[in-house]
Amino acid sequence: MNRWRSLPSDPGPVVVPVSRSPAWQPLDGNARRLRLAFGLGWPLAMAATPWWLGQGGLGLGCGFRALTGMPCPLCGGTHACAALVQGDWAAAWAANPGAVLLLVWLVLLAGQAVVEGTLGHRRTVRWPWWHPAVLVAVGGGLLLPWLLRLAGLA
Repeated sequence: MNRWRSLPSDPGPVVVPVSRSPAWQPLDGNARRLRLAFGLGWPLAMAATPWWLGQGGLGLGCGFRALTGMPCPLCGGTHACAALVQGDWAAAWAANPGAVLLLVWLVLLAGQAVVEGTLGHRRTVRWPWWHPAVLVAVGGGLLLPWLLRLAGLA
């Protein structure tokens, strides 16, 4: 019995694999340090917001409100951040629901920065929180409560 089969004279089209770009690309030293600085600095900045508010915000206020007399989309964001740090999600949501969405998104970015900075590689495939639907949800989450506040409905 013959274990070898003969190949047909015309095997058909030849499929050549196309090289795909790697899922991770190396980072140079500066990009790596910047990612680590953001990824570790952002949670530290969030943790400092209760102290910041206790100091009276050190005299800094909302520039948009100073110029226009109206609240900006982020008004209440510092209070929302302080409430999140203290674990009070209800107070954070009451301060500014859009800011809560933005802060959660920024925490995801900080985590991404820590992973990429620690590994020394940048992910070439988009992270899930960079999906256009997520960006629209975060942007809409900031704008809708602001517009409702301006209209006097919230």
